[in-house]
Amino acid sequence: MKNKIILFLTCLCFCAGLAGAQKYRIKYSTDDKDPLSLENAIRLALENNYNLLLTEQDVVISEQRLKEAKFLYLPEISFNAAATGYNLDSPIVLPDNLGLRYIAPAKNHNTEDLFYGVGVSATQYLYTGGRTSSTVSMANAGLKEAMSRYEAVKYAVIYQVKEAFFQQLFLQRKEALLKDMVSKAEKYVTGKHYKQWERVLVQAELAKMNSKLAALKEELSSANLKLINVLNKELNSKVVISGEFDFNPINVDLAKATLWAMEFRPELKSALYKLEMDNISVKLSLARRYPNILLGVGYDRQGEDNLKDENFQATLALKLPFGYDYGTQLKQKRAEQRQSNLKRAAIEDAIRSEVLEAYNNLMFWQDETAVRISTWDTINKELGGLNYNTLSKEEAIKVFNYYYEAGVDYLEGIKEHMLALARLELAVGQDIRE
Repeated sequence: MKNKIILFLTCLCFCAGLAGAQKYRIKYSTDDKDPLSLENAIRLALENNYNLLLTEQDVVISEQRLKEAKFLYLPEISFNAAATGYNLDSPIVLPDNLGLRYIAPAKNHNTEDLFYGVGVSATQYLYTGGRTSSTVSMANAGLKEAMSRYEAVKYAVIYQVKEAFFQQLFLQRKEALLKDMVSKAEKYVTGKHYKQWERVLVQAELAKMNSKLAALKEELSSANLKLINVLNKELNSKVVISGEFDFNPINVDLAKATLWAMEFRPELKSALYKLEMDNISVKLSLARRYPNILLGVGYDRQGEDNLKDENFQATLALKLPFGYDYGTQLKQKRAEQRQSNLKRAAIEDAIRSEVLEAYNNLMFWQDETAVRISTWDTINKELGGLNYNTLSKEEAIKVFNYYYEAGVDYLEGIKEHMLALARLELAVGQDIRE
């Protein structure tokens, strides 16, 4: 029965530790055999990203430091038990780590006799000039700063996934478009009689199309490898993705987006928490001027052949620390505080610039993509009623090439608009569609 209880407690402790390690992680819960959606690709990347896992451990470390800081509010308790052999000509006091017991020489003492002692003591700081509360505040700000760094890494990983995912969707549709063009071109030339120079022209153009198709397959392979690296999967994995590839224009208020960025960007939050930590450091340096007031109590039993002597003490003490580096530390902490202020201001300016740049980029691709879609629709409408038999070989080949180029521009516009939206969300620090 005892062994079962020990086993149960061991498993409980392990599960608690595992739950703590998973606290900041988004679990990946999808079947690798199914097409991978964007949402599940993001979950998989967040689960496996090396930098994110490292930053997660920084959060765990900061949590434990906060718990340690809160222990400063509790009294320091120590237990001790000792047996001392002695042969004295004058009284002594044992060192602190041996119990601080006073032993005096005795006339009837034999060297074989031992001096025994057991005791318990507790020391409680009643006043520290704000040092204890400031230490806890410092640890709490450090935890928030670590969590902000975690959020910054998480948003960067999400953007990397979107970038690789949208690129692969674009290349898949580009490949389908090129295959369609090659199929139409081959269908057009099949069964027709050509002059010798026309055969050379047709074969050369078909060879160019097939070369483009082969190069596109290689580009798709490279894009797939990049996505695998972002997802941190094995390099021999085969990732099949599925997702929307559509143009969805959005109305964005630049002023509101900038305000959101000032509120949500984790880099700015991290800088603010760092500034808070520097402010607390200055406060801690100033607190060195104040004394510590502490209460100590102790209970002790001692004696040679038994523990007949009983002692109890309670002490209220005032301790004023003194250091030669008081002035230098204060100047150092104030300089660090000033540095943090300057860095925060620089980060705010950089964020405003990023939001403006991302906004302008989104607005450009929103207008440009709409034009490209309109052009693509017009070309498809014109080609739907076109009689290819009325065209010369050179004209037909030009039509096929124009059709493909317009299709690529159309697909590229959609991709760039999706990426521009993702970049703006990265600059703002949240999903702007919410």
